[in-house]
Amino acid sequence: MDMKILYFGRIQDVFGRVEMISLSHPDQTVGELLDELRARSLATREALSRPFRVALNQTILIEESVVLRDEDEVALIPPVTGG
Repeated sequence: MDMKILYFGRIQDVFGRVEMISLSHPDQTVGELLDELRARSLATREALSRPFRVALNQTILIEESVVLRDEDEVALIPPVTGG
């Protein structure tokens, strides 16, 4: 089962723009995916230690317990700032 992850802002600086990955197991949750991303390296852990939002198929999530499905699109979005 494959899915797409989109990265934005400061998170994109560490991960890149987009990544296609395979889910590690059926019924993998958003929270488990985030744990896997954090475990990649110190840089990824630091990038995901600051506030950000998760969107699943273009809908902002509140709960990380949502189960991922084949061909889902996850976006990691840090707060928007301007000047």
